[in-house]
Amino acid sequence: MTGSVIAMDAEELQNLINSPSESLSVELKRWISPDDENGIAKIAKAALAMRNRNGGYLIIGFVDGTSEPDLENAPDDVEALFHVDKIQGLITRFSSEAFEVEIGFPEKDGQKYPVIKIPSGIKTPVAAKSDLTLGQTKLISTNDVYVRTLNSNNTPSSAKANWKDWSAIMDYCFENREADIGRFLRRHLGGISPDFVNTIASRLMESTTPTPSDRDVAIELLDSGHARFKTIIQEKSIELPDFGTWEASAVVIGNVPHHDPNTAFFNLLSSSNPRYTGWPTWLDSRGFNEDMRPHVFNGMWESLIIEPSIGFRPYYDFYLYDPKGKFYLFRALEDDISTSPNRPPAKSALDFGLPIVRCAEAIAVALEFAKAMGCDPETTSVSFAFRWSKLQGRELQSWAQPDRYISPTRQAYQDQHTSHVVVPLNAPASALGDYVRQAVNPLYAIFDGFSLGVEAVDDMTRRLVERNLR
Repeated sequence: MTGSVIAMDAEELQNLINSPSESLSVELKRWISPDDENGIAKIAKAALAMRNRNGGYLIIGFVDGTSEPDLENAPDDVEALFHVDKIQGLITRFSSEAFEVEIGFPEKDGQKYPVIKIPSGIKTPVAAKSDLTLGQTKLISTNDVYVRTLNSNNTPSSAKANWKDWSAIMDYCFENREADIGRFLRRHLGGISPDFVNTIASRLMESTTPTPSDRDVAIELLDSGHARFKTIIQEKSIELPDFGTWEASAVVIGNVPHHDPNTAFFNLLSSSNPRYTGWPTWLDSRGFNEDMRPHVFNGMWESLIIEPSIGFRPYYDFYLYDPKGKFYLFRALEDDISTSPNRPPAKSALDFGLPIVRCAEAIAVALEFAKAMGCDPETTSVSFAFRWSKLQGRELQSWAQPDRYISPTRQAYQDQHTSHVVVPLNAPASALGDYVRQAVNPLYAIFDGFSLGVEAVDDMTRRLVERNLR
């Protein structure tokens, strides 16, 4: 098995080092060498641990405690030292089950950093199949199983699996096997009409049809979150460009264990964010400039990120994190602020794929938040509301991914749209496409009645949770 250079979206790859932070799906390491035993052990353990967490990223060259670049110890030739064949060889040597890694080398302030992508799709836990010793010290022991787990202060680390880690490991294995079964059925039931498939899906999801109260609490959070955002903007006398916006709210429906709005709570959420993209929903901005770092206000964590010059595009984000199980986010539409040469004039278009990816990520992240907070997956659901504003006059396009064709001239006459969907906490990642469709197809309908098919939404949602957007 051979590894490969990461083919993921360059913007997403760059964002991983522009806003580095550790989570259960992202591990930061100071500069280490894959040519000595200590470096080999750290890379192998991290890769096996990440694989047992269903994939993620190992980013080398950053201090894990501060997320600052480790500039003093940078090697002369990063790409040669971390050549993909060398890293793939370590995986083959130590992993009980082979998996293919990818490596990218994004650059920050003139320095390249290795980003090692560990794939999702684990179906059986991986263990170390070889020993590694340094003198009298055994660095890796055969049969050891490593996993990304939380320390006592809710910060992530890679360690040997213990009794409390096995449930999560097996859940990932079963979910991936379930996804395989779903793909098998879709292939062999391909002759069945889409209407029949939609009918079956609707029957299966009847128990999660939003009730008026579910809708109300999610939309109320949209309104209160937006009001708080406007208040902060006015207090800081910030002049914003004229752009369209996307907002999301997530409210846990069910019993939410008590949490205080302290650092341990924020660590818990940050560590649990799967970071499916380089700039994920509910991003941890503690490594940013002081005015963009999260703080507590009225019993909730909040952060305002106004950064017009970072990476591939400006960022205008606002987040709320309520220990009672409520989360809100505000973002400028990428259709109006992206620096991509493909981007049309501001406020003239909406890329049809971006709402799928952003809603899917918001749903996936909020579900992980609720699980991390200790909510019972069997009795808990999460009510989501999504709102797009300044839509009037836009045309539905595919500028962000030109290879995905959509017929032109579909225009919106409505200026704002709000969607809502309730997702059970035990919904596997492989089933999220069903709920994403509920969120985005009503949005598309305002563009001359457009509706996107099951396969297109499922494909983009699957690519997101597999960290395979490109």
